[in-house]
Amino acid sequence: MIKHRIAFILALSAIITALAPQPLLAQARRIPPGGQSNPSPSAPVGGRTPAELYEEVSAYAEKKIDEFIRTKVKFDPKLLEQTLQEQRRMASLHATQVASRPNLAGEDFYYLGMLYHLSDNQERAIENLQRFLKEQAGKGENAQTARYIIALDTSKDDRLEEAETALKDYVAHEPRRASEQANIESTLAKAYRKNKQPERAIAHGEAAFKIAKTVEPTVKNANLRDYWVFNTANSLVELYTDAKKPIETVAAVLEEVRRLALEYKSSRLYTDATSRLANVLVDGGRKMDAVKMLEDSLANLKTHITNPNEQRMASQELQRKQKQLRLQGEIAPEIAIVKWIDQAPVKLSDLRGRVVLLDFWATWCGPCLAAFPHLTEWHEKYKDRGLVILGITLFYGQAEGQTVDKDYEFSFLERFKKMHRLPYGFAVAASEDNHRNYGVQGIPTTVIIDRRGIIRYIGTGSSGPNHQQVAETLEKVIEEK
Repeated sequence: MIKHRIAFILALSAIITALAPQPLLAQARRIPPGGQSNPSPSAPVGGRTPAELYEEVSAYAEKKIDEFIRTKVKFDPKLLEQTLQEQRRMASLHATQVASRPNLAGEDFYYLGMLYHLSDNQERAIENLQRFLKEQAGKGENAQTARYIIALDTSKDDRLEEAETALKDYVAHEPRRASEQANIESTLAKAYRKNKQPERAIAHGEAAFKIAKTVEPTVKNANLRDYWVFNTANSLVELYTDAKKPIETVAAVLEEVRRLALEYKSSRLYTDATSRLANVLVDGGRKMDAVKMLEDSLANLKTHITNPNEQRMASQELQRKQKQLRLQGEIAPEIAIVKWIDQAPVKLSDLRGRVVLLDFWATWCGPCLAAFPHLTEWHEKYKDRGLVILGITLFYGQAEGQTVDKDYEFSFLERFKKMHRLPYGFAVAASEDNHRNYGVQGIPTTVIIDRRGIIRYIGTGSSGPNHQQVAETLEKVIEEK
């Protein structure tokens, strides 16, 4: 069940991050047990305060996931989405209840705003949090959280001047968290990038990366600094690439992350940054430099990463990247398929002029299932712009925990696809030849092939840095003529 636990946790993190890049679960912990020390003026006798209602909602998804893991529920993207829908629905109902109470005052507006935020009602969240700041004179920790949420929600709503004001207010008050400030800067950078304002996007992207390096790991999240350093660096790489900065400038960002990773003794950060740098160098026409860099990186691990297990896992990942690197920038090998589901038989050579995403997966792989929402999103977003997604799998001789023949497994795959409402085609192979040809040593593995039939990206894993890189690479390759 470990793989299903990982899948639940990674998928939950990814989806919640999409709602608000700073995980909402962390925000819930800002409230002391039992809510605020001052009772809410609007609470009816015997009823629950707005603070208590917010606490219930903010902890809902995390508690449900813990319950699924404890009771060994198999990972299912639909179950995860249902849980998050339940959380949003509960937040909306509680917000409506609180808003109907007479005599709302003070921190009532803070919790009402946070409930609207959790229900994904940005406009009402901003309205109530701003009112809270006005009534409370903007002091205290909840006031900082309010500024933080206002900055995020106004950025996502393209109200960029309001977001800039909220950022300035956040910086001018205490307590400040480097992770929150970096998140605001990063969210603004993405908003300006979307609105075709590259100079302002780069300014915020550079600020986000600078602040991320000051984030301190916590007892509950030892990887907090690594997370922000890599994600802000990766975003800055994309901004510099958009602006056609010299490849030396782009690569320097990731070289700095690699140096920091060795200083932090973080094998995960080092391998992520090294893999990303290899991709940048290949895209810049410097494949031989990428090959040499990976060789040097493997040698550095032995010197700087002293934990044997971490060294072994990092070495395996970089060696896998070495194998994948041989294919990047080359014409994609043909795939050998014996069964197609909801897809006419096709050769990759027939798909020249279209962008192809190969998803190597299996029905028993929890992280593969966790990738389904992303794959579905990309299919819907890009299908009319030339994207073809093919889910590449094998006859494994098992289905639903039992040994089965090929006819049964094929029918199971058909039912599985309908059950998960996957809109792209499945391609089933009889042997591992496709996996060998594409250097697949773990699943899910994603391969992106451009309109000329050239492999532009290969990566294993569907969450965290890899998900962001896939999304960025897809957008870039789709835009190319």
